[in-house]
Amino acid sequence: LARFDPLGSHWPFHCPFKLLTGLQCPGCGSQRALHALLAGRVGEAVGYNLFLVFAVPYLLLLIMGHLLPEGQTKTVALRWLEHRCVVGFYIVSFSVWLVVRNILHI
Repeated sequence: LARFDPLGSHWPFHCPFKLLTGLQCPGCGSQRALHALLAGRVGEAVGYNLFLVFAVPYLLLLIMGHLLPEGQTKTVALRWLEHRCVVGFYIVSFSVWLVVRNILHI
């Protein structure tokens, strides 16, 4: 994804939700946003998909938490990262983003 620009390539898949409904799902623009992030263009990535830029740090922390060696640090990190309030916050944010981006045509 860092080497191939989704805008200039035919390999990325198209969003089935958008093909069926005409609406953008919360993940629409993710390929372009990830490409921009990997190139260090954060502002451009935000323009493609604000939610992805918001969720990537959490996902990276979650992955790193699972990769930690067994012990108290891992237990505490995963307890916080997988807490139902944190997960619920991201689920609600994901749902709100679905509505907002289609109302505002972001």
